[in-house]
Amino acid sequence: MTAITTIVMLPALLIVLSATLELGSVRVIAARARSAADLAALIAVNDQDDAELARTGRLVPVADAPDVARAVFAANLEPIAARLADAPAAIAAGASVRVDPAPATVHIAATVPVRTPIFGALFFQPITTVVVMANGGAR
Repeated sequence: MTAITTIVMLPALLIVLSATLELGSVRVIAARARSAADLAALIAVNDQDDAELARTGRLVPVADAPDVARAVFAANLEPIAARLADAPAAIAAGASVRVDPAPATVHIAATVPVRTPIFGALFFQPITTVVVMANGGAR
C-alpha cells in the first residue's frame, strides 16, 4: 500500500517541487533586475552638470542621463542574460527613463522578460514578465 501511495503521489510532489524552484529562481532574477535598475538610477542621477553646479549651486543631471541610465542598466543585466528572454540592451532600450531636474531625480521603469521553462511546461507560460521600478535622487 505504501509503494502504491508513493508511486501515485510522486508526480504531484515533483510538480510542486519544480514549480517552487522555478518561482524561487524568478524571485532571485527579479531582485537582481531591481538592483540593476537601482544602481543605474543612482549612477545617472549622480552624473551632474558641473557647469550648472558651479554657476547656480544646484544639482542638475547632465543631458545624457537617460542614456547613462540605460547603459548601466544593460551592463548590470548582463550577469543574468542567460535567463532573460530578451537581450539586456533591448530591455534597457525599452525601459522608461525620466529625469526630473529639480530636485534632481532619475526614474526607471522596465519590464524584464524571464525564461521560465518549467512554468511553460506546467502552465503554458514559458516567459514571465517582471516589472522593475527604481528612483534615484541626488543629495
